[in-house]
Amino acid sequence: MSDGVRPRASLYGRRNAVVTGHHLATRAACAQLERGGSLVDAMIAASAVLTVVLPHATSLGGCGMMLLHDAVTGKTRALNGSGIAPQRATAAVFGQSIDARGPRSWVVPGLVRLWARAHRANGCRPWRDLFAQAIELASDGAAFSSEISRNLALAGPQVRAQAGFDLAFQVDGHDRAPGTPWRQDALAETLEHIALYGEEGFYEGTVARALCAFAAQTGGLLQQEDLQRVAADWREPVRQRYGDLEAAVMPPNSVGVLMLAQLARLQDSFAAPRARRLYAQVMNARERLSLLHDRVADDNARWPWHDDALAAAVPEPMRSEPGDTAGIVLADGAGNGLVMLQSVFQPFGSGCVDPATGVLMNNRLSEFSTDPTRFNMLAPGKRPVHTLNPYMVFEDGRPALYAVSPGGVSQTTTGVQCISNVLLDRTPLPQALDLPRWSIGRDGQLMCEPGFPDETVALLRHAGVRVVEDSVHPFYFGSIKAVRYHGGMLEAAADLRRQAYASAW
Repeated sequence: MSDGVRPRASLYGRRNAVVTGHHLATRAACAQLERGGSLVDAMIAASAVLTVVLPHATSLGGCGMMLLHDAVTGKTRALNGSGIAPQRATAAVFGQSIDARGPRSWVVPGLVRLWARAHRANGCRPWRDLFAQAIELASDGAAFSSEISRNLALAGPQVRAQAGFDLAFQVDGHDRAPGTPWRQDALAETLEHIALYGEEGFYEGTVARALCAFAAQTGGLLQQEDLQRVAADWREPVRQRYGDLEAAVMPPNSVGVLMLAQLARLQDSFAAPRARRLYAQVMNARERLSLLHDRVADDNARWPWHDDALAAAVPEPMRSEPGDTAGIVLADGAGNGLVMLQSVFQPFGSGCVDPATGVLMNNRLSEFSTDPTRFNMLAPGKRPVHTLNPYMVFEDGRPALYAVSPGGVSQTTTGVQCISNVLLDRTPLPQALDLPRWSIGRDGQLMCEPGFPDETVALLRHAGVRVVEDSVHPFYFGSIKAVRYHGGMLEAAADLRRQAYASAW
């Protein structure tokens, strides 16, 4: 690999490009590709490493969503590995609101199902070989990353009070220090079970029994039947054209369709100067996102965007801080591509870490509503409206941009800005990722990063929008991982807002 592995730098290659949320995950993916593995093999290896080195963002106890593009057939497929509500999870159990953290905030994890389903369809290398680096890192002790440390410093009492949290993330009553070795023996054993026995090594046997026992001991809802019921499904992506561009996203229950809806309403402003286009982006998102969020869970809603999607729509306030997801982008010179996001939802998920398995559990159940008038109302076996939004953009029918970004529902607004910067303004990829961004907080206020255009801020304030300038919020602005196609060349770049690494060769 002539360019090696470096953060953020614009790397060019002809054969392969890899961008992930951690340098060790990027190395794991590169190693699989160098050994003749498929993009799916590389994804699984990188994804497993991410569960070891960034467990505050992703874990075996979380979920995943993936888009896979085959250049030969021209077909793009979506694989949904998001979890379902346990059978005992009903609105009556919670009353007015679902627990934000703790053992009753778990959906049934779907990530390992996604790995297995993807490998059966597109894996080349032996399953057990894909986990060697993740197992070694967990067993020998990877360095406790600065990214975990940053999030740990922000973790509140509700998270810290959960079962197993202090054992996992503290030493002698103090938070683990960044850069120090961090052995996770129980997690290494769990990964070994998965490597040896496939998905059954997680959803059946000793690991499954341990997770269910942990739920029972802490007051959780998870049962063995739930683990056996959860599945990963191949689906058709939702696609929408915008002139010469066509974007593909995950179908609902993903909020990716909200990104398409924003782009569709913005198409008339594509040729406007950047400052005014940013103004149009903000005003459109403020108007549409809260109206359409619940419609993502409506099985009768028509996607891609149609104006009738607003019929009977009722605004829905954003209830929580955005998540801290981990992402993977893989591509090759032939045009094949894979974009994947995996998450435990908010940083450290439920806060619950099972000591017997080393698995941190998600808090994705809190994305449901208990309001019976909402499409997104909680029901056993149901998937919630889900923030994960991997996306692909094609230009004149050819791959142009593969990208992901963490950040909860703001993944859709970050995606709009990325597509605009890269494919409308033709800004070089690293500079496009660095440009100051905007995002909408849960209280409705607009946050703009330092350097955001003064002209846009003035337009927004004239329209009565509350603007917080020079915001450096740790979650809302995301962290883009992207690969751009330039004819036969691949350009890979990683956003420095969070830990991320790119490689191309």
